[in-house]
Amino acid sequence: MTMTTRSLGFRAWRWSAVLSMALTGCAVEPQEESSAQEQLQAVQQRTQALTPPTGCTEITMNALANGIQLTPVKYGNQPTYQGTFGSFGDPAVADSALIRLDVNTAPGLHDLAAGGGNLFTCEQCVYGYQDAGTTGQKLFVADSGSLLLALKVSPQQTVGALYNVTLRESVTAAPLSAPYKGSAVVPGGACKWIRYATWNTVRSLGCDPREGSLTANLPGHTCVADNYFADDGTLEKSEGTKTQGAACTSTPATEANHPATTDCAQGFACTDLLSDNPQCLKTCDPMAAVPGCPSGTVCGVYGLCIEQSVLEPIGFAFDPALMGETCSAGFTEFCGVEGARGVCADVTGSGQATCLRYARARSDCGAGEELGFVNYPLSGGGYDRGSGFCYHDGL
Repeated sequence: MTMTTRSLGFRAWRWSAVLSMALTGCAVEPQEESSAQEQLQAVQQRTQALTPPTGCTEITMNALANGIQLTPVKYGNQPTYQGTFGSFGDPAVADSALIRLDVNTAPGLHDLAAGGGNLFTCEQCVYGYQDAGTTGQKLFVADSGSLLLALKVSPQQTVGALYNVTLRESVTAAPLSAPYKGSAVVPGGACKWIRYATWNTVRSLGCDPREGSLTANLPGHTCVADNYFADDGTLEKSEGTKTQGAACTSTPATEANHPATTDCAQGFACTDLLSDNPQCLKTCDPMAAVPGCPSGTVCGVYGLCIEQSVLEPIGFAFDPALMGETCSAGFTEFCGVEGARGVCADVTGSGQATCLRYARARSDCGAGEELGFVNYPLSGGGYDRGSGFCYHDGL
């Protein structure tokens, strides 16, 4: 496996280094799916009598996709579903549609006015670009309306709806070089309005590898992470008894919506991501207080237990510094210890890196902190920016 260049995503001048069932009868319980559908139907009924605000044009939203459903794969630094609006600009150019959620966004109703129409401050953000990618591109950001998160299988896999959403023409605003750039509404600018629109990014066999999730430890199955920081996954059927390091075989499913089967024991993925040939590797949550990896291994990328000596030759560096301590080198993917991992980063430009704690959610960072991210370019041309870390902003 060849690792590509990593880079840190925080203020540019601070960079220190370049609804179907997810599993038949199991992953999404039928009553949960039914409840989600009932919520969506109830909301849709309430929108029938609505009319667009004065001066706003009604638009529609097409299907959205999560990181692994995109081509190339694009895992954002917070779950970001991407797609298009129904054309409202040049018919020959796509009008992009995006929904960005905080990893910790809980099922329920969310008021889009809470973000103030600012892409820096919103935790639930709805926005898009008219004539995306052209010189005439215009940004539109929701400053009012509701977002219903009806079902959450994982941060990347959700079902929800937007209703009575007003999107205002906006421009980028301070901060201009942070991981989350700001925006400001243009006075008297154009206005678009969404009466009702739904999204569904739940995948067949999709699961959540994080410790404590409902799909992390289903009987007879293993939730295998699809991204570096292990918060999105796909189920495999575990039919064997093989454990850590054993050579293994994965057999593709013969029917749609059925999982591949492996001869690994439950909780072990059959993978060749970290070796030339497939082997059983215990799955783990890198953010768990006790990842539970076998002795002599660490919880590494893709939530797999592996020897540090295997990760280092393929481009992942380790530093003995503990959280908050000065690192012995520059950018380093792993510092701290199991259960308290961080990244070595120089966010001040001083030439000295500090061990900063990893975090998945922007909302997990403390007062005065921001969520930076490590950018892992993928071989297919996409990226994985899900490895976040908290750092003190305004340094």
